[in-house]
Amino acid sequence: MLFILLLVFVGIAAGLAWFLIAHDHGEREPIAALWMAAGFGVVGALVAAWLEHWLIPANNVLPGTASGTLLTASLAVGAIEEICKFLPLAAVLYGRRYFNEHTDGVIYFALAGLGFGLPENILYTLQYGSKTGLMRVLLTPMFHAATTGLVGYYLAKRKLAGRSPFLVAVPLAAAILLHGLYDFGLTSGSALYSSISILITLGVSAGLFLIFLKATEHDQDLGLSAVGHNRFCRSCGTPNAQHHLYCTHCGQRA
Repeated sequence: MLFILLLVFVGIAAGLAWFLIAHDHGEREPIAALWMAAGFGVVGALVAAWLEHWLIPANNVLPGTASGTLLTASLAVGAIEEICKFLPLAAVLYGRRYFNEHTDGVIYFALAGLGFGLPENILYTLQYGSKTGLMRVLLTPMFHAATTGLVGYYLAKRKLAGRSPFLVAVPLAAAILLHGLYDFGLTSGSALYSSISILITLGVSAGLFLIFLKATEHDQDLGLSAVGHNRFCRSCGTPNAQHHLYCTHCGQRA
């Protein structure tokens, strides 16, 4: 059972990564950059675990803890994990030439979330057993990818609009709040709060696919997609029947 759960975690992560990359209709992303994003997530998980160990008393996140203390600790965990997943990659990725489409914001940061969440899910399952693993399969397989991918979309949107990247602080704060409330609900022991946690994880997971669809539409509107408005080559003006980013007539970007 334990081995099957581990395979499910890996399968879900690989499936989500494949879906996002396969449905990116813009310029092909560098393979090394995609692996870099996932690697940033793995390193972020290690840094977050270290920070949580030193900054948050273990007794503050245990079931039965006073609600106020538990909520504060849960929000602190949410802040540490969302910042560790997002900020380092954002600092490296924002100025790169290939970070140039709305869908890039979703793809790269969702991969960072997968790099963060997959080791966490595996370790929790190995440490606490199949029951915990099954619960995490049902609740958290895409949670980290979704919260970070949603913030990544807004970072890409700010870049393409020529606006300050610091404006992404608002969606990042929203991700931190949702993460903290999610953790609080699961640890609280309350059926009501646990139900809210389930709604949060289902909502952000669905939101990842919705925001990816929205990002794809924005890229089509801007002519950044092979299936959008690239009807004529923007370099030579030749009809671009295939709507590719690169014109087959002149060999330049459409």
